[in-house]
Amino acid sequence: MDQIQDLLERSVADIIVREKLEADLRSGKRLRVKLGIDPTGPRIHLGRSVPLRKLLQFQKLGHLVQLVVGDFTGQIGDSSDKDAQRPMLTPEAVRGNMAGYQAQIGKILDLDQVEFHYNSTWLAALGFQDVVQLTSHFTVAQMLERENFALRYQSEKPIGLHELLYPLMQGYDSVALKTDVELGGTDQIFNLMAGRTLQRVFDQEPQSVLTNRLIEGTDGRKMSTSWGNVITILDPPDEQYGKCMSIKDELIFIYLEACTDMPMSDLEQAREAFERGELHPMEAKKRLAWEIVAQYHGAEEAQEAAERFAQVVQRKEQPDEMPVVRLAPSPVDAVTLLCQCNLVSSKSEGRRLIEQGGLNVDGLRITDPNQAVVPIAGMIIKAGKRKYARLEI
Repeated sequence: MDQIQDLLERSVADIIVREKLEADLRSGKRLRVKLGIDPTGPRIHLGRSVPLRKLLQFQKLGHLVQLVVGDFTGQIGDSSDKDAQRPMLTPEAVRGNMAGYQAQIGKILDLDQVEFHYNSTWLAALGFQDVVQLTSHFTVAQMLERENFALRYQSEKPIGLHELLYPLMQGYDSVALKTDVELGGTDQIFNLMAGRTLQRVFDQEPQSVLTNRLIEGTDGRKMSTSWGNVITILDPPDEQYGKCMSIKDELIFIYLEACTDMPMSDLEQAREAFERGELHPMEAKKRLAWEIVAQYHGAEEAQEAAERFAQVVQRKEQPDEMPVVRLAPSPVDAVTLLCQCNLVSSKSEGRRLIEQGGLNVDGLRITDPNQAVVPIAGMIIKAGKRKYARLEI
């Protein structure tokens, strides 16, 4: 499989129009390839990495990557995958999230070969007459055909007029940048096609559209930070490895194809062995976990994470090294203890973990978030399956 065929097929759901895009790729023409980013949270998870990795394939073939930061559209929020209105973000919040995004994107793309654009540059300059003119090329019926809007309408949930404008604005981004190819998830197809519509209006060649398959979270539900089923590219090696080992079996090869550089020939051989029962799910997950950690932290860290997982999770041994936390010998409730040991990111997460039986203090399980614990020197705190801390006084 050559590089272009791999680009057109690996983890791709659909291409509009494939014949044209393949012809453009093989012509030697340098294409402008766009991906829109609405930085609604501070971390990039593996689901969001999929189109970035596809951009990397275009970049390696010499094409120009256009990353459009939705500092204007992000204040509205794309409702393509939502069954309710999104809260409107302030420009400050969007730019604050973007501050950390760029460094994370640099873990995947060569930033020296990326054009960053903020769509407020052209969208904020549009007048009311311009907006009315854009809306004239779409109908309310078209908008309500979108599954999420149709469901909300039927269940009498509110749909803001501003939400209906989002596809127009994303489409106009393609006009402003004269984009040749736009990437997005399958849930964004209406927005991507809006770009083709508006480019025709402005006498531009309609962009090709490439959609990637959406990957589910570790528990099989939609990947969502609020559900705690995401693996982020900034997660520490042990956490990345452990989360990969926890995914549902049916997701192993979806993740391997979409989120790693494992050669497709090796991947297909492994998939066939898995389906024949010759490759155990545990071994397949170990390969996935190693690939993900090596990609974002290096092969040495991946090997060490694999060894620690075998020690702590499979053999139920304590790790040789763990963070040491100094606390006063005064009683604290179990939730506060977890927070002071930096084993959870919030009290609500700590409370959830304790109620689910995930806190052990010197080998004793604690299930009451309000239970008092008196820190003593050498006490071992275990949160979940993989996080530990040793106390000093």
